[in-house]
Amino acid sequence: MERDELNRMLAWLDLRNDAVFNKIPPDRYRYYLDNALMAGAAAAQEFAGQSIRALYQQHDIDIQFDKGDGLFFTVQFRAQFEFSEKKAIRRITLYQPSLESLQASCGLPLEKIIDIHLAHEFFHFLEYSRKHPVGERLEKVCNVALGPFRRYSTVAATSEIAAHHFCQLLNDLPFYPTYYDFQWLVESGKQTRQQRDELFAISLQEIQQSA
Repeated sequence: MERDELNRMLAWLDLRNDAVFNKIPPDRYRYYLDNALMAGAAAAQEFAGQSIRALYQQHDIDIQFDKGDGLFFTVQFRAQFEFSEKKAIRRITLYQPSLESLQASCGLPLEKIIDIHLAHEFFHFLEYSRKHPVGERLEKVCNVALGPFRRYSTVAATSEIAAHHFCQLLNDLPFYPTYYDFQWLVESGKQTRQQRDELFAISLQEIQQSA
């Protein structure tokens, strides 16, 4: 699989995991995927050549390290962003053991792992501080239809796809960032290499069929 194919396929996996994915008309898959990637690329272009840590200083965002594992119920976080204009909170908490575990599996320097997570959360900061989340910019999906009643929802995964792509470009990464998460899953024994490769093959087929 070519690198560009792999990166697009990883973004597709994020879209496919959206809660309303099965409500998206198949002929609109490309619309959501392409626009999410373009939103991330546009933001990366705006801040091209700038250090993510300098951007945190410029925007008065506090960076805190926590020695906890970042486990909340059954979900493990590597980073958590808190933003409130009302309470004047701009803070990211990085869970060091979780970051170190990722670093050990993917081989990137720990400082690069930190920058990856800082960049991802900075994109979400931009979305909400500017009051312009990616999902709100795109067409909503009808997720409930009862007679004349319709309820519409944003495709939340578009925000994650944009943040990942922003992070990839700002940090000059060869791969869409979830590539390193899949490495971690294999190295930590949570997924076999065969399971990962089969998932990638199926997803590549799906994205080719939707083109």
